Amino acid sequence: MTVIASPDLFAKLDHVLKAGSPDLRTRMLREVASLFLDDVHRLSAHHVEMFDGILVRLTDGVELRTLTTLSRSLADLPVVPRELARRLANHDDADVAAPILRKCDCIPDADLIDIAWMRAEGHLCAIAGRKAVNAELTDILLMRGDSSVLRVLAGNPGAAMTSAGLAMMVDAAERDDDIADGLIARSDLPHRVVADLVMRSTPRQQVRLLKLARPELRDTIRAAIDAGTARASANPPAKIDYAKAPAAVIVKRSPAVRVVS
Repeated sequence: MTVIASPDLFAKLDHVLKAGSPDLRTRMLREVASLFLDDVHRLSAHHVEMFDGILVRLTDGVELRTLTTLSRSLADLPVVPRELARRLANHDDADVAAPILRKCDCIPDADLIDIAWMRAEGHLCAIAGRKAVNAELTDILLMRGDSSVLRVLAGNPGAAMTSAGLAMMVDAAERDDDIADGLIARSDLPHRVVADLVMRSTPRQQVRLLKLARPELRDTIRAAIDAGTARASANPPAKIDYAKAPAAVIVKRSPAVRVVS
């Protein structure tokens, strides 16, 4: 660890930050990041904090490709410089932010909530794919996300859902088979929600859901299909009297008669 604390490195860093070209700054960032990645398992909290301060300063003005590579390198690490991770997670470019948002445990829920309110689908999809998404965050993602975000949430067993969130998902599942498939595979889906999902599906969709569902849900699905069939039989669609239809059309299309005094 004498390398990171050496006067030569700090002198070089100071020069790069004050007068270095973008290329020189990029090379310096890669050099320091490489030092961190090589020694991360042996670093003390103090040294991680030291790396954090240096790397944060070096990321200013660096090309997106380098930042994306850095983000991917850090995302799977057990120890990540906190301020650097927060800066990358809040980056405007989703390719830079996504690896940290999806995998990094050091991002506070409060930060994730702020990002979910402010950012677009690329950031939202990454948050939706985290191994744990609390119910408040899930509701925000459901309110702001498009169908791609909802597909990720539906298929993520770590995404906690409120009753209102599940209702939104079932509404979306009527229009999107992938969302329906993700929901039916969840182990935490209440039976009443399963029944609602099935009864609002087409016969073709019901057959598919029955195949995808876990064995313990199949009786619930069959009962919902039978209930839907019985309801349809008890309330058949109104018959149209085709003998009266032409007259009704003629009356509707006849021009109004003007009364001239």
